[in-house]
Amino acid sequence: MKLYELDWALYPRRVGIYIAEKGINDIERIALDALDPATASKMAHLSPQCTVPALETEDGTVIGSSVAILEYLEELFPSPDMLGATPEDRARTRELVAVIDEATNQLGIWCHKASPIFAEREEQSLEAAGFAANAYHGQLRLLDTMIKRAGGPFLAGPQVTIADCITMATLQFAEEFYGVPVPEHYAALAVWHASFAARPSARSPTYPTPLLALTLGLPLICPATRV
Repeated sequence: MKLYELDWALYPRRVGIYIAEKGINDIERIALDALDPATASKMAHLSPQCTVPALETEDGTVIGSSVAILEYLEELFPSPDMLGATPEDRARTRELVAVIDEATNQLGIWCHKASPIFAEREEQSLEAAGFAANAYHGQLRLLDTMIKRAGGPFLAGPQVTIADCITMATLQFAEEFYGVPVPEHYAALAVWHASFAARPSARSPTYPTPLLALTLGLPLICPATRV
């Protein structure tokens, strides 16, 4: 199998963290260069989504959704279990994934509508960005409540799941690429984040410096007003 990725980007990080937690060693990882003009055409050739990650399986099938890749790999490599041993456990994991996926969507709108990196590519709107910023933090608040009920130390309870990998990828990318930290008053989420960030799987990637010059400081441009 081959995994095509921008190894620092949000959605590829989901898969990268998962692979490290899972201990999978027989996937060829092909890092693309975000600053190379040819990268866009390479991604378009890989999958209809024109995005990465893209997993090319042994039979040539290309899977272009990060969640689909995680569930596909979970079926191929069932141990250690990272989805849940029972229907109830799997439902809990998928509920958490749905919450962080919505947070990720809102983070994307916040960035696309307010960050200078997108200024030449689409219409900016601080009103839309502000709404999304508040919605992003609303999902983090919900996640904080769900963590308290699960009892930890991980998001769904006593074991690492794909929900932990997906959440870490989002929070890490938000903080390190856009300068959006996890609010300390989301105490359960902040404790989980600090703990999981110390795991080898969550070691910070190297971000392209020219891009950081445009992305860092998003909350200064358009702060959330309901945090």
